[in-house]
Amino acid sequence: MTAALRGFLVRLGVAVAFGLVLSPVAALLFPESPFHRVLTRTFMLGILLAYAWGQGGPRAWVGRLRGTGLHGPDRLLRVLFGVHLSLLVLVLILLLSLLFGGRGWVEGPFRKEFWPHLGAALLAGILVPLFEEPLFRGYLKNIMGGPVSALVYAAVHYFRPLRGSLPAGPEFDPLLGFKRFPEMLEGWTEPHSATLGVLSLFLFGLALNRMRDRTGSLYVGIGIHGGLVFGLNFYRRFIEEGADGSIWIYGGGRLHDGVLGTVALALLLWAAWQAPLPERLTRRP
Repeated sequence: MTAALRGFLVRLGVAVAFGLVLSPVAALLFPESPFHRVLTRTFMLGILLAYAWGQGGPRAWVGRLRGTGLHGPDRLLRVLFGVHLSLLVLVLILLLSLLFGGRGWVEGPFRKEFWPHLGAALLAGILVPLFEEPLFRGYLKNIMGGPVSALVYAAVHYFRPLRGSLPAGPEFDPLLGFKRFPEMLEGWTEPHSATLGVLSLFLFGLALNRMRDRTGSLYVGIGIHGGLVFGLNFYRRFIEEGADGSIWIYGGGRLHDGVLGTVALALLLWAAWQAPLPERLTRRP
């Protein structure tokens, strides 16, 4: 085990402890929010602080971030290329789902919440990849290698209850994080999530790793990741999850945890691995 990997595991342990201890305090600020969301957000804050720990002072952070892959020319072009590619994958999955009856259109006109929903989806599409790409395709890939970092990436996305969790409520319990922690392991027990869901995200992680290797930076991966996060948060407003299709074929609310999603992300991996890319995307600084 390398020193970098040992350091990461220590930081991860600190982040988990941070989340379990501070999540009951955070829950007081959001008493109506499902507790698993409070806990995961607290974990993310802990991971962010753990990542910054040992990286030197603020002046050194810019250089460290550049070392994860946040550098290179044509950054906006690379992001837009990634967004375009990811939305093609998403549209392919949704069209096949609609065509074969696996999903259906939501009845009725656009709802009043259209613009707030669009804004929330855009915000998620920006913030999630800006956090996850430097962490998984940058920091963890550098110390664990591509396949292991992709597997970790897939596994952590099912660190959540199967059907959500109840709010913590206004009552303060300092041990609430520890008491509710077993709920977070439920996502690994649902068969189609623990198989197709994890497999799909593993393939997605490999594709993003490969894009970093081929382009020399994280920006195409940020675009791909951001486009999918935006699309997955936005399409639910208009398309029903269930309809008449099998969840094993068409996936559940996350869309990728079915055969269609797995095949589509396998095609994305193939494209990332050997499809020709515009020369401007592979130009190094």
